[in-house]
Amino acid sequence: MLVPNVRAIVLGDEHTVYTFKLLGFEGRVVNDNDNVLSIIKELSIEENVGAILITSNLVDKVREDFDKMRMKMRKPMLIEIPSLKEVRAKEVNYLAILRSVLGI
Repeated sequence: MLVPNVRAIVLGDEHTVYTFKLLGFEGRVVNDNDNVLSIIKELSIEENVGAILITSNLVDKVREDFDKMRMKMRKPMLIEIPSLKEVRAKEVNYLAILRSVLGI
């Protein structure tokens, strides 16, 4: 069952963010020179943010700090997702990722 008024926000490249926006998610395009950790901290302060989905290419740049933050934070959930721009060695099931995030 979904919790009303809980938001899931996608951080990543424009292709990934806009695709998720078409599915009803909020999103924010993050460029290489943006501080992804600061953006996560900023969003985590907002009371109704339940999940932040971050593309792997952004997480890879701050992997150690991201993993520490993920372990410490109970809310929101920090979920790493593959970018739509990444070359994939294997197929990614975005529907399964969405279902797990939405709890359905």
